Amino acid sequence: MKTILDETRELASSTCNRYLDEARKQGRSIIGYFCSYMPEEIIHAAGFVPYRMRVVESKGTTKADAYYSSINCTFVKQCFNKALNGDFAFLDGVVFVNGCDHSRRMYDNWRFSGIDPSFLHMFFAPHVIREVSYEYFARECEKLKLSIENHFKVSITDEALGKSIGLYNKKRRLLAKIYSLRKKKNVPIKASELLGVMLAVTAVPVEQAVEILTEVKNFIEGRVVSRPEDLRLFISGGCIEEIEHLELIENCGSVIVADNICLGTRHFLDEVRTEGDPLTAIADRYLSHLSCPRMMGDFNRRFDYLLAIKDECGIDGAIIEKLKFCDIWGGEIYLHRVEAKKKNIPLLALERELYGGGAGQIKTRVQAFLEKLKNRQAADEGLVQAAGSDYKPKL
Repeated sequence: MKTILDETRELASSTCNRYLDEARKQGRSIIGYFCSYMPEEIIHAAGFVPYRMRVVESKGTTKADAYYSSINCTFVKQCFNKALNGDFAFLDGVVFVNGCDHSRRMYDNWRFSGIDPSFLHMFFAPHVIREVSYEYFARECEKLKLSIENHFKVSITDEALGKSIGLYNKKRRLLAKIYSLRKKKNVPIKASELLGVMLAVTAVPVEQAVEILTEVKNFIEGRVVSRPEDLRLFISGGCIEEIEHLELIENCGSVIVADNICLGTRHFLDEVRTEGDPLTAIADRYLSHLSCPRMMGDFNRRFDYLLAIKDECGIDGAIIEKLKFCDIWGGEIYLHRVEAKKKNIPLLALERELYGGGAGQIKTRVQAFLEKLKNRQAADEGLVQAAGSDYKPKL
């Protein structure tokens, strides 16, 4: 019998879906966007559907290779290749974000190539979190609002923004409840299943996303997918959208119970306040939510998040990964290695290509890491038995 998780996996595996088709029939425009720093509420308040860009169903980078060098990120190249192939023809616009230099230049290449859609907007998010940054971010939100209004001849009112904020906060609360269930000893949903859910609910109208999440929450109540011997992991990284990649890690003998990834905790952590000017409230939330390495000088807050949930989630070790040629995540990995060593947190760093194979090598490294964790636990248990109840493991 088909379950809600089977449905979300199908949605996650497709570029377009029936919910988007229905929205278009209702006259709603669909706007693609990049990055967790792009405020979806502004698009939704216009009566449109925000759509998180992805590279599922990618068939390579042959066409995009003419626009990018061999040392560019595979997400960017595969996404732009899909655009050149017409895979995003259902979009009425795309909002780009200066997440990194690779993604920033996709805006230029998209304009240069002359492909649809005609509405292309560059949203500039600050790279530092300071008082002046919030003012700048609020102005960028205003620019995006005006750009949408002028191009599509619509009006985005404060009332509409308020309703959108309430709806997206409801979505965030549902996701927070589902994610919190992974803290339990008996985990009710795998990270690979949850990634499918995240890919699904960022590719459908938020109204349907709330319904899907409600059904997911009800479905997993009382469910157990973890085994007593599974090691509990934290995972951090940028673009992770391959369900099979997380399944590989899980099948090695682990359960991923927490994360700091784009299509994960960063997407829903912290709500937009409902009082005051809506654009200011949106800017405050999106700039101050759990950051990624694009935000300079904010590493300590990201690492403190790991420390804060380590004991709460019973984390045995952490995996941090980056796509090849991603400089900002390369720096993040180095900082994590240094600080994890100080705090005695076992850490595995992975470098890979998006949909680029290499599963055998990754599996070998994950298996070796998990074996190391098991040996560490066995050693701690031996010391406990030898020293009595006074001994406390370092982790």
